[in-house]
Amino acid sequence: MRLARSTWPAVEAYFAQRDVVLIGVGSTECHGKHNPLGTDTMAPDAILDRVEAADEGVLIAPTLPYGATDDLVGFPGTVSLGVQGLYDVVSKITTQLEAYGARRFVFVNGHGGNVKSLVMACADLNRRGRLAACFNWWRVAPEIDSAWGGGHGGAMETSANLAIDPDSVDLSAVGDEDLQDDLGPELETTGWYSVRFEGVDVDMPRDLVRFAGNGWVAEGHDDHPSGASAELGQAMLDGTADYLVRFVHALERAPLPAPLR
Repeated sequence: MRLARSTWPAVEAYFAQRDVVLIGVGSTECHGKHNPLGTDTMAPDAILDRVEAADEGVLIAPTLPYGATDDLVGFPGTVSLGVQGLYDVVSKITTQLEAYGARRFVFVNGHGGNVKSLVMACADLNRRGRLAACFNWWRVAPEIDSAWGGGHGGAMETSANLAIDPDSVDLSAVGDEDLQDDLGPELETTGWYSVRFEGVDVDMPRDLVRFAGNGWVAEGHDDHPSGASAELGQAMLDGTADYLVRFVHALERAPLPAPLR
């Protein structure tokens, strides 16, 4: 049941029976030269499509296509609300849905930078006696099957895109990470935030455009996008959606907490 395609009496009737709402949260940001900017929105949308097919009655709110992506600004097309901006938007949405009867929320999240905002919003809801979960699909998937892990814009996310919309992926543009040692020869870039000095990785946050020439980062995974396939993407999306349906039903059976304030 899609909120945007439902009448208000239908939503009123829904909340008389159920109190759970699923909200996709994505982003518009660089994912390498080969992937579309909407990668982190496409996956939550695809998972929610599968959830709807399995449970037609569950209420699904419109997916947010913008997120907290400040460290990716610089790659053309990236648009960021920032951590506070995303938190403010999500808080406003959930507060209004609460007024209609929502008591349980699941944020189906596609982007790591959104986590801080969503955790803050989930904590607010819990203090008010609600249940809220931040379902980070790229973290859940490899816990279901270790073969499904990946980094930013690598084989995992590229496979998902190939399963969702193969025309959105430019396979001719697939290349290496092109990590650049922008800090000189002593501090080797080893990941999104990390540099290596004397064999030890140290976090040094900076914008991705400074050191990732291609725009995708393996983040410690063996995740070159040349290994992507639609079959892998289909399996990941199906398996993650199947798990999410079971999780939502378990959340509906869980008792609501007492308000703390």
